[in-house]
Amino acid sequence: MTQLGPRDPFVRRGSGHFGRLYLWEGHEIIELSSPLALVKISLSRGAEILELRAKLIDQDLLWHGVEDIVRHRPATQSIGAQMGNFLDHFSGGWQEVLPAAQYPINYHGASIGGHGEVAMLSWDYRILKDCESEMSVEFSVNLRRFPLRLIRVMTLTDGVLRFDERVENQSAEPIDFQWGQHLALGGQLIAAGAELQVNNGERIMVPNYPSPTYRFAAPSKSIWPEAQLVDGSLADITILPENDGTDGHLILGPMMAPKVVLRNENLGISVKMEWDKQTFPYCWIWMVWGGIKGWPLWGRDRLITIEPFSSPVQSLDEAIKEGTALVVSGNGYITSWVTFEIVSSK
Repeated sequence: MTQLGPRDPFVRRGSGHFGRLYLWEGHEIIELSSPLALVKISLSRGAEILELRAKLIDQDLLWHGVEDIVRHRPATQSIGAQMGNFLDHFSGGWQEVLPAAQYPINYHGASIGGHGEVAMLSWDYRILKDCESEMSVEFSVNLRRFPLRLIRVMTLTDGVLRFDERVENQSAEPIDFQWGQHLALGGQLIAAGAELQVNNGERIMVPNYPSPTYRFAAPSKSIWPEAQLVDGSLADITILPENDGTDGHLILGPMMAPKVVLRNENLGISVKMEWDKQTFPYCWIWMVWGGIKGWPLWGRDRLITIEPFSSPVQSLDEAIKEGTALVVSGNGYITSWVTFEIVSSK
């Protein structure tokens, strides 16, 4: 007989794959577990992945910052940030970015802050598959200021987490937008000496970013695996360095082979991320090695992001002008997919 917990819609199972629904520190959590991975998703805040644990080493692979933000404790700021509210609610993890990217914009009367709005909205869910060999759950949200709906089907099979996604236009008007993933990795996974693997020959752009601790010459262009440093020299960027008080962005694309692997030989694992290059032709890689001495990091952190994106670092207005914005027709839709895999290298 199928047994369900109190208000828990998942089948109770002690082995293989299983799921749970519960409350934790202000979040309504969906937890998906397999023999190799555990994933915690917040329905309360953007279907944000709060934990992505590799069971092989019993470590959360995500970077996390301010604990009160992680725990979703309410706070009122003295004044709104010029860039929008995203960073006031950002403390690592994995978010979705939609319908605008890095900068705030006004689109046909709709004001949108940097990194869009879906990361701060509550989402709905529907269980699609709950069995010993696989878990699959549909997450969905209607945007408030754009006439868009985002549907994300998350499927966990052993060490592979897959997103199958769809942005639907709920109006008869064509809508321009930007779309991306915002995954921040940290901890021992990104210790000095770990290796960042990207297809050799991918094009790199360094954006003109206003940071006094920037590691790279900005703006500049190069070819993987080298990037131009602030002193003008070219450096191999595949091996992660010690903390040296720097930060920087590497924007890959349009990519030939949309795949990034982060390999840590000491831990005995690699993580591999692949995605749909038609929807996400670019990848933003943000490296922080104790840099950014002011808000929001204050020089405290070590992290790296892997961010499949529809455009390079630019506003939606710029993306529309330069032809890198996505356009969904009236009552139409656009799809994409992303996979994240945990692999043992022992």
